[in-house]
Amino acid sequence: MKILLTGDSIIARHEGLSEPRINVDLKKKVPGIKLINTAVSGINSGAFFAMLSELVLKPEKCDNLVILLGTNDLPTHKQVPLEQFKRNMELITSSIICKYYPPHVILVSPPAVDEQKQRVRNNRIVASYAKRIEEVAKEYHLHYINLCQAMLTHGDLSNLCRGIKNDGLHFGAAGYDLLSDLLVNELKRIC
Repeated sequence: MKILLTGDSIIARHEGLSEPRINVDLKKKVPGIKLINTAVSGINSGAFFAMLSELVLKPEKCDNLVILLGTNDLPTHKQVPLEQFKRNMELITSSIICKYYPPHVILVSPPAVDEQKQRVRNNRIVASYAKRIEEVAKEYHLHYINLCQAMLTHGDLSNLCRGIKNDGLHFGAAGYDLLSDLLVNELKRIC
């Protein structure tokens, strides 16, 4: 199985390893999995759409595509309006289905945050952006993972959101373990 992982820093971060942390965790949980990771730290949905050819369309076709966006669309100091974000996600989705059929695409919501540390994001706003991604996934018949809700249900946001940066957003081991479990479970549904 070959997967193209893309999106923002949640997918891109190495967390002190030689490759993205999500790659390492998925390789441990799915023997033989092949991964291409084109994620870009700091990217929002508009910039992602502008780079879509480079990030999704030019890399070799994989069995499945995973996109996690929204983290950089929702901060209060540089917020992309909610309906513009949804339009961006629709543009991205309508552009990728020429290469990736809907049953092979997984959209992932932005993560919940530890509000004790994170100053420009809160979980109410994250949930509203997650809802727009869910709407796009339903509209285009894509798979959807509500990472925000899974993290809130888990409950230990202080631990889940504690990575090297320790900023209440970027993960460490616990957060990536949860995300990789969610991805593995969704990939099993696809295969």
